[in-house]
Amino acid sequence: MLLTFQDRLRIPWRGGAKQITLDNVLPIVTLLSLQLLAAINFYCCLFVFAVMPLLLLYLKRFLGRVLPKTKFFALWLFWSGLYLITLFEVMVPLLEILPQENVAFVVLMSLSFLCLFKAKRRAVLGHVAPGFKDGANERDIAGAVDNCKNGSESQTAVLISDRDDSDDGGSGGSHGNEGNRLACQLCRKYVPPRTYHCKVCSSCILKQDHHNVWLNCCIGKANHRLYVAGCLFTLLTLLLFANLALTAVCHPVPIFTVYGVIVMMPDDCTDIFFQYDIALCFTGSVYALLMALFIAISLLKQLCFISCGITYTEWRRGEHVKRRNCLWNWKTFCLGQ
Repeated sequence: MLLTFQDRLRIPWRGGAKQITLDNVLPIVTLLSLQLLAAINFYCCLFVFAVMPLLLLYLKRFLGRVLPKTKFFALWLFWSGLYLITLFEVMVPLLEILPQENVAFVVLMSLSFLCLFKAKRRAVLGHVAPGFKDGANERDIAGAVDNCKNGSESQTAVLISDRDDSDDGGSGGSHGNEGNRLACQLCRKYVPPRTYHCKVCSSCILKQDHHNVWLNCCIGKANHRLYVAGCLFTLLTLLLFANLALTAVCHPVPIFTVYGVIVMMPDDCTDIFFQYDIALCFTGSVYALLMALFIAISLLKQLCFISCGITYTEWRRGEHVKRRNCLWNWKTFCLGQ
């Protein structure tokens, strides 16, 4: 019945009706429904923001099993940004917002979308091209891989003999020295050091950090810097939105002054649920703070892994590269090496 409904769900389009899948519709419907429900009263707000992280976690695990390449979370991220922009420009009392604050919010939001969009577009550049280097024999690779232990539940790049994960490489080997190279057990091809196979993308990713469901792509050497920059700009945008929206709808208290700009924090938000549009601004701010919390945790993990010179995939698998100092690790990361 669900498949029949999804097949019938179409919109008129030039050249024929276009099919709309449920994972394309559910993000905007679910997001708006939860936000409108949260603005009714305090208890609805508490219930929604307690259930929302659990709901997204369940959907991540459920869709990861039944529909690994889903666009649900990427569309959730897109509609969340669009919802916050609309809320800020339409619902937040603009008389309480300085023009330079409005410009700062729009610029930060634009930089966030730009970096994350570029990170998604560049993800394909991190895929290891198909084929076998130096005339390698696929039958030899298959025979060697069949003797290895099959890690069916993880993203994996299997070592045929000796693994060299140093930043210097050292595993490029000639055709006559195949014992010093790596081969992927799923792609049946030789891969560079620090390469791992993503079963969702069906490709080997150079210096894979993780598969990001919010961008629906892998984060690796080609787009790691853009991803970190996008997370940083998104964190700043969410914090700025929450501060401006809360100080606009609640009673603000000045804290300090920076270059003539008074920085304020909300003081009393007890009467926000008496007016629905004001409550929407408040729940939008709470949603922004909730997103900022998870992005801050993710960004902190990224900073730790970059400082140690490893990726999240290597840390999870217990495969660490040869250590260098923190400054050298950050230098190689910033230079994209």
